[in-house]
Amino acid sequence: MKTESGTPIENQPSALAGFTDIYAAGNPPWDIDKPQPPFIAIADQVISPLLDSGCGKGTTSLFFAAKGYQVTGIDFVELAIQQARARATERNLSVSFLVKDAMTLTEWDAQFASVIDSGLFHIYPAGKERQQYVQGLKHVLVPGGRLFLFSFRDHPSAPGGGVSNQELREAFADGWEVESVELSDGEMNPVFAAEFPNAFPKDEPIMWFAIIRRTE
Repeated sequence: MKTESGTPIENQPSALAGFTDIYAAGNPPWDIDKPQPPFIAIADQVISPLLDSGCGKGTTSLFFAAKGYQVTGIDFVELAIQQARARATERNLSVSFLVKDAMTLTEWDAQFASVIDSGLFHIYPAGKERQQYVQGLKHVLVPGGRLFLFSFRDHPSAPGGGVSNQELREAFADGWEVESVELSDGEMNPVFAAEFPNAFPKDEPIMWFAIIRRTE
């Protein structure tokens, strides 16, 4: 990731330290040891090879690897990748887990038929950072390939305020077709949920799940 000045986030000590501390604590709020529900529901639509962008501890990557997919998972937090590799070894699954900043995808020569993003897109503010990330996704996704994206929607409880439907569609207006955007329930790490029971509303979904196809 990069700041508005273009500096990679891995070179920003406070950001890297913050995410590293979350993984070191052992219970990231988003780590539920299984994919978020929408990814399970659309698993048969995903085509190999697959990129898991912002894979964290590798939960979703390992789910698809267990189904026989060729999977690459990337995250800029080295500790997260170490933990993902350990999980893969424990489960006897083959996944290529790489320490890589998702903001540098345009510099990569790898190509994928599908990309999944489970909770990364919404951390980029509208503007230069978000545009750069989307350009990177287009660079690594083959024409006709699909991005499966799970993001906080615009809601007072969403970190950073979330992303509106319009913002989501505008981000993928050039060279993409947004095939669907639906509200979706997400799950939280039960340890986090027990400690912060009122962190998110329980009566309404605050996530988007989008399927977006690269057209050119």
